[in-house]
Amino acid sequence: MKVKGVIKAGDNIDSLNVEKGECYRIMTGAFVPEGADTVVEFESTEEEGDKKVKIVNEKKKGANIRKKGEDINKGDFIDMSGFKLNAYRQARLVSTGTSMVCVYKKPRVAIIATGDELEYPSGGCSEEKIIDSNSVFVKSTLESMGIYAEYIGIAKDNVEDLANMFSGLDNYDIVITSAGISFGDYDVMTNAASIMGINWLFTTVNQKPGKPFSFGKRDDTLIFSLPGNPVSSAFCTYFYIQPALRKMTGCNKYHNKYINAELRGSFKKRNNRVHFNRVNILYDNNNFYAVPYDSQDSHMISSLAVSNGFLVIDADKKGEVKPGSIHRVYIYDFESVF
Repeated sequence: MKVKGVIKAGDNIDSLNVEKGECYRIMTGAFVPEGADTVVEFESTEEEGDKKVKIVNEKKKGANIRKKGEDINKGDFIDMSGFKLNAYRQARLVSTGTSMVCVYKKPRVAIIATGDELEYPSGGCSEEKIIDSNSVFVKSTLESMGIYAEYIGIAKDNVEDLANMFSGLDNYDIVITSAGISFGDYDVMTNAASIMGINWLFTTVNQKPGKPFSFGKRDDTLIFSLPGNPVSSAFCTYFYIQPALRKMTGCNKYHNKYINAELRGSFKKRNNRVHFNRVNILYDNNNFYAVPYDSQDSHMISSLAVSNGFLVIDADKKGEVKPGSIHRVYIYDFESVF
């Protein structure tokens, strides 16, 4: 075939064409001239001087040509609503010349801990105090989702101090508190709720851990009140707050994901609450196995770091939960499994 010239990526080809027995040397990304219907790789040819080339391997007509409209036609609709605008979807939009899209506003979240016994994380260790790890957990969890979360501080176990903290939170969409949500004399969130104008939508959940978890509204602000025990606080953050935030930011798939796993070990269940027990999920030979953590007490922060899932035991199950039984498990640390 006669070589008429070279076409580089970006060259104007309006005046170029090929007839039978003619061709162009063409670079990847260049436009194909009129009359050409196939692009042959360099390694499938033999050059015969500067002006002639021989095709030595048979090629299917249309090979190595990208046609207009293959990826998207003019007027096609790109629907990404309900999905996070990640790098893959950004590249898709930008490739069509789209530089601006409508998105959901991220909610602003305030975090408050309650309790005279608490100490700030920067305050060091004291035998008389408990370090406020709940707020650190909540803040870190939300920030990993791209949510702005501000640690307001620790409120004392008196209504006035808590109400004073709440007085400056009108510009937040969500307030998350920990502890003080049961029904004791010093459970400050319970005692101060009516004074601060909180309308509770529910105040307990039939579950373990996290029975006192409560949810309400204060005007247009959502109030999530976590229990004080760290495992209960972490579980309720994972199981309720994270899905709520996903839905508020427009995600279609906002529910937590679960798998079915075979129990390697046993549990004893003595009440009619739904249990979410900490387990370590192992993936072996296309099967999931759940290994129980030694203690299911809700003060055991170590169990959260060592485990990676919450195994569900339904409310109607009592007595021994035997090895080999199959259960739903919500995995909260996928990287430790796969």
